[in-house]
Amino acid sequence: MRPGWMTLLLCCALCGGAQAESALKDFFTQHCVKCHGPKKQKGKVRLDGAIDRLFADAQLAETLVSVIEDGEMPPKEAPQPTAAARANAVKLLTRRILASRPANPIKRLTRAEYANTLYDLFGVDFDFNDLLPPDHVEAGFDKFGESHLMSPHQVMAYLKTARFVAEHLLPDAKPETRTWEFEAPHFHGSKNFAVGGGGDYRDGDGYVLTGFRPYRSNVHFSTDPDGYERFIVPAFGLYRLEVQAHSVKSNEGEVIGINLGDGRHPTTFRNIRRVPMPHGAKGFTTELILKAGDQLAFTFDSARAPGRGGDPRKYKGPRMRFTHLKVTGPLIEAWPTTAMRDILPKPKMTPAELVDHIALLLTQRPLLAKDRAAFVKVARRQQKSGASTMATARNVLIALLTSPHFIYKSESPDLTGVELAHRLSYFLWNSVPDAELLAAGKSGALAKDPSAQVDRLLADKKADRFIDDYTRQWLQRDKVDDFGPDVRVYKDVRRMTVDSMGREGRELFAHLLKNDLSMEHFIDSDFVMVNDRLARFYGLPKVKGDDFVPAKLPADSERGGLVAQAGFLKLTSTDFTTSPIHRGSWILKNLYNEKIDPPADVVINEPDIRGTTTVREALLKHQQFASCARCHSKIDPLGFALEYYDPVGRKRSEYRHVEVVSTKKLKFTKVPIDATMKLPDGREVRDLPTLKAALMADQEKVLKGIIGKLISYALGRETTWADRSYIDSVYKTSKGRNHSLRAAIEAIVAHPEFGRK
Repeated sequence: MRPGWMTLLLCCALCGGAQAESALKDFFTQHCVKCHGPKKQKGKVRLDGAIDRLFADAQLAETLVSVIEDGEMPPKEAPQPTAAARANAVKLLTRRILASRPANPIKRLTRAEYANTLYDLFGVDFDFNDLLPPDHVEAGFDKFGESHLMSPHQVMAYLKTARFVAEHLLPDAKPETRTWEFEAPHFHGSKNFAVGGGGDYRDGDGYVLTGFRPYRSNVHFSTDPDGYERFIVPAFGLYRLEVQAHSVKSNEGEVIGINLGDGRHPTTFRNIRRVPMPHGAKGFTTELILKAGDQLAFTFDSARAPGRGGDPRKYKGPRMRFTHLKVTGPLIEAWPTTAMRDILPKPKMTPAELVDHIALLLTQRPLLAKDRAAFVKVARRQQKSGASTMATARNVLIALLTSPHFIYKSESPDLTGVELAHRLSYFLWNSVPDAELLAAGKSGALAKDPSAQVDRLLADKKADRFIDDYTRQWLQRDKVDDFGPDVRVYKDVRRMTVDSMGREGRELFAHLLKNDLSMEHFIDSDFVMVNDRLARFYGLPKVKGDDFVPAKLPADSERGGLVAQAGFLKLTSTDFTTSPIHRGSWILKNLYNEKIDPPADVVINEPDIRGTTTVREALLKHQQFASCARCHSKIDPLGFALEYYDPVGRKRSEYRHVEVVSTKKLKFTKVPIDATMKLPDGREVRDLPTLKAALMADQEKVLKGIIGKLISYALGRETTWADRSYIDSVYKTSKGRNHSLRAAIEAIVAHPEFGRK
């Protein structure tokens, strides 16, 4: 291109930018600066300055686009811009947002990704909960690069973890496999150590649990039947547990919990597995990775009784009776192990060979020459000191496991074929790509047509990691059981029923994905996913077992969809009361994908709600304040429509206010419910059916919101206004397949934006 043409194009671009800036300034001057100018700055927002200064705050720029496009600003009582002027302002703002889009920060492996990666590379299922700190959550997900900065504490944690991994993947000697057997004389429970007793006792040749109170009732065991020398796992490895136990006076399946922790002080118990036992089962066998120093204890997780006070022998309900336990481990299939052979394929390897081999094994790409030299130097220093090849390999492994080459994901501005394979694998498997996916990435086949690989990855068992992790974070499933339910108020709601509530959202997502069904079912559906306990809770025909299956709803049922799930309704409640604000904000954040957190510089004036007699009056008074009105006019109607469902998700016709008089006495007051409210556009919602109707009327907004959440998870960053065309494209593609969830995921991966940093 000749210089003259280049100069002309540059002048046109500059002129166009100047005209756009002038047009935006004119729009703000005419419609905004009266409230956001030199004399007054509502919400501390000022729009009379330079446009570049405005776009330095990306969140403010996106909020401006949103409120102008939705007609929230200027206020209804102020003169309104023409439709053309409003559309032009949105267009100009969007163009500026796209032009100033920030770079996507580098992303670190999350704790779960780190564990999955090591399992897929070496076949060892490490538990890093006690080694690596929890990942910081940003905008609902822990995968965002913005939250992956490393503190000195985290650096030391990764070093400690790498040493732990290397020592156990490359041990100096073969561990001894042993067997321990325990019977009733070896069993101990909380009644021996807790004041006031618990829900457990020894009974002849068995030990019985009646209640679920982890700080009270459990079975742990000692190596000496005549003393109390507790059994402690002697070495890291895989252990087989063969448990003889059966339920008594039960007519259904029950659940046993396996926990880590000291049975004498079980307030710190950590559940590591729940084992469903079908009705009539006499025991179970399971295998667990345990580490030196671990202590095991069993709990009766599906128990009905609270397990506090009184004599548990007099309890007439279902009990769990343990009679025998056999522990075998560490189990060694072969020696050297598969991991040892993979890391050290030859008995003698030069430092350079060791580094090249282990680096390629861990990162699936060769190191750059300047980086490689530092690791080779580490290996040479080890060998010169007289260290064995095994010890040298351990040090190289530690160095690489703590390096950015392993901890951080490699991403070029336009992803290479190998990087694209990693992004897809960490999206749908939460782990490294396998050989077939890597080959597709290297050959270019993955970039040309990823659909075959997406289908293959989703058909693999490892896709359960994506389903588990994504729904845990998106739906906050792990917080459903954060408290209660209080057995004094909800006597018939059992702990494992609450556990089932937390799993329902995951099972709905999995069912839609695996059966190529529509995302509309997230809004409403004529079926629900239930197991035995949840079917009973919902009053549906009996379902057998702990596995979830789709159950057809009666014609008059209000269930179906995410907002009708008991887990969501409990999640957004407190011990005794529902929270319309929590319910409404959850819907806006997780279904509409709206950002409703107030800016840090906005002062929220809490209204004086003294004198209000109902929740409805309190919320309406809240909306009278300008600092609250914009968000609460959206939040409150959505949440209030769900007031006919109590804190555990059961239908109710009136409020039941709970006043704690004493630990044993509660006072209940009943108040009528009036849930009718109007959305900002005037639509009335008054109950769950009308709320679902409103969500279905907003189907495009809701499904695009859900797609935006999936894109955030896939790319490891929050979606912004700049991603609108990406979201629109995915929506259009999925719409052609009846809004299929699977089609949406395929379209997310096929879009060019998926292959960019």
